Amino acid sequence: MIRQILLASASALAFAAPLSAQTAPAYQGSGLDTTVPADTVAPAPVPKTGDAVLDRLNELEAKVNALEARNKQLESEAAETQTRVQKVEVRAAKEVQAGPAPTFSDVNGSFTFHPRGTFQLDYAAYHQRAGGYDFNNGTDIRRGRFGFDGTAWTVWRYRIEAEFVKNTVNLLDAYVQYAGFKNILLTVGQQKAPYGLEANGTDALATFLERGMANAAFGAVGAERRVGATIAITPTPQIIATVGIFGAGEGVQRNATTPDETYGVNGRVTFEPINDVGRLVHVGASAYHVSQIAGKAISIGDRPDTRVDNGQIETVALAPITTGAIANQTRGVQGATYWGTEAAFVYDRFSLQGEYNHLHVNRYGFVADPNFDGYYAFGTVFLTGESRSFKGGVVDRVKPFNDFNPAAGHWGAFELAVRYDRLNLTDHSFSPLDRVADSWTGGLNWYLNPNTRFIVNYIRFKGTNSPLVVAPVSLNGTTAKGDAYATRLQFDF
Repeated sequence: MIRQILLASASALAFAAPLSAQTAPAYQGSGLDTTVPADTVAPAPVPKTGDAVLDRLNELEAKVNALEARNKQLESEAAETQTRVQKVEVRAAKEVQAGPAPTFSDVNGSFTFHPRGTFQLDYAAYHQRAGGYDFNNGTDIRRGRFGFDGTAWTVWRYRIEAEFVKNTVNLLDAYVQYAGFKNILLTVGQQKAPYGLEANGTDALATFLERGMANAAFGAVGAERRVGATIAITPTPQIIATVGIFGAGEGVQRNATTPDETYGVNGRVTFEPINDVGRLVHVGASAYHVSQIAGKAISIGDRPDTRVDNGQIETVALAPITTGAIANQTRGVQGATYWGTEAAFVYDRFSLQGEYNHLHVNRYGFVADPNFDGYYAFGTVFLTGESRSFKGGVVDRVKPFNDFNPAAGHWGAFELAVRYDRLNLTDHSFSPLDRVADSWTGGLNWYLNPNTRFIVNYIRFKGTNSPLVVAPVSLNGTTAKGDAYATRLQFDF
C-alpha cells in the first residue's frame, strides 16, 4: 500500500511538470527523497534512460524498495525486542507467583515449589440434655498443618505435610507422583487411601466442621492416610478410577500378636456426567478390604460432629476374649470389608450431597461377623449467589464474587447448610443392645475470601446406649442427648 501511494504521488508530480524536468540542469528534489536518511537506506543505483520522467520514476521506485526493506528490518527488530520483553515478563511471573503463599518456579515451569498449610481455631459450648455427661466447653486448635508440594522435571510431583493436633505432631502426606503417562497418575508414599467423597477431599474445604460420623468411624479402620501405592486412571474427563494397595500409617503398627503390618486394598470410582459452572451431577462408589488387624482388635466410634470435647457418642470394641471360661484368642478381629456410595448435585446456588457407608467385620472362629452402617445427607444454599464446585472428583474451593472489603461495601460470600447424620453400630448377632447415634446440624459459612472462612454450627445430637451416659442408669437412663454451639476460624493456603 505504501509503495502504491508513493508511486502514485511521484507519477503525479512528474507529469505535472514535464517541461521543467527537461530544462532544469539538475533536479532539486521535493523532500520526498529525503524521508529516509541515506545512512540507513541505500537504494541500488538506477541506470539512466535519457527520459527525465522515466528516470525520475525509476529513482523513486528504487527508494520505495529501500524503504520496504528497511521497514521489514525494523519489524524484525521490533518482534525480537517484544520476544525478549515477553521472556522477561514470563520469567518474572513464573519465578515467584504471588498469592496467600508464593509459588517458586523456573522459567519453563519444570520445577516448582509451593508452601501449603491450614490453621483452624475452634470454640464449642455444650448443653447436656440427657445422660449426665459433663461436656468440656472451650477452645481447640483443631488443625495446624504446614508442608510443601511442587513439581520436578515437569512430570514428577511431590508433597510433604505434617499436622499438629492435640499437642501431637503427625506426618500426613509424604509421597511422589509420576504424571508422564496420558490419563494415568501413579502415587507412592503416605497418602489418602481411596475412600468416599468427604474423606478424599481437603478438610479445609468441607462444608461442616466435621465429616459424617460413619465416614470418620469406618475410615479409621481401613482408610485415611496410609503408606502405599495407587494408580488413578481417567479414561474420560467424566470418570476417575483409583485403586491402591496399602500398609499401615506412618508408623509400622506391630505387636506380639500381630508380627506383620496391616495391609489392605482400596478403590474408588467417580462419574460426573455434568460438571460446569453452577451445574453438577456427581456419583461414586468406594470399597476396601483390610487384613491382619494389629492386635486382632478394633474400636469403632465417633464424637457427635465436634472435637472440642473428646467424648464419643457411640462406640463398639471388638477384641479377643482373653479371660474367663471362654477365653479364646482366635475370636479376635481378622479384617474388615467396607463399601460405600456417594452423590452430589449442584444447581446454581443450591446443592445436595450425601454418602452411605457399610462395614463388615471379619472375626476368627465360629462367631458372628457384625455389620454396621451409617449415612449423612445435607443441602446448602448461597445467599450471595455463588455455587459449589468440584474438581478431580472432590469438592473444590469456594471463590466469593466479592472478597470481604467493608470500605467498598463487600462482605464476602454466605452459605447456609443443613445436615442429618447417622451412625448405626447395632448388630444383635454381636450384642443385644441398640447403639445408634444421630444428629442434626445447621451451619453458616462466611467466606471472607477464597482462603479465609468463619464457620458456625449448631448441632443437636442423641446416642442410644451411649458411652456418654453416666452411671447409674436408673438415674440417667441409657440415652445421651445434647446440643453443641461450635465455631471455627480458618485460614488455608
